[in-house]
Amino acid sequence: MTDPYQQPSNPDPYQPPSYPVPNQPPAPYGQYGQYGVPYAPPQRTSGLAIAGLIVGIIALVSFWVPFFNIVAALAGIGLSWGGMVQAAKPGWTGQGMAIAGLVCGIIAAIPAVIFLVLFFTTLAAAGTTCAFYC
Repeated sequence: MTDPYQQPSNPDPYQPPSYPVPNQPPAPYGQYGQYGVPYAPPQRTSGLAIAGLIVGIIALVSFWVPFFNIVAALAGIGLSWGGMVQAAKPGWTGQGMAIAGLVCGIIAAIPAVIFLVLFFTTLAAAGTTCAFYC
């Protein structure tokens, strides 16, 4: 029986080696190779955009509360506008959240004004002059 791991006794001197010869030495430990991709610094999400979206959604849900909704809608519009300005700067994200908060705030302001007019019309029709102590 022949040994399968036995090397040939007379190797061909003109045969190239069976393993590739490296062209350059490997990079020292702790250094990057020549194909290293630099990492970009992490981008920050605009807190104004997040706050504008949350306040805009709250204003949209609570459109039937007469005075609170006007304040919430205006705050949502203002925070979202500030979030859009901040998200447009380099290194910041949140442009989509700011736009969504702006849309929610504007949509919430329309029925808020309608309900506020209905509120005062109902008080005037009831014949009361005082809205809080009557």
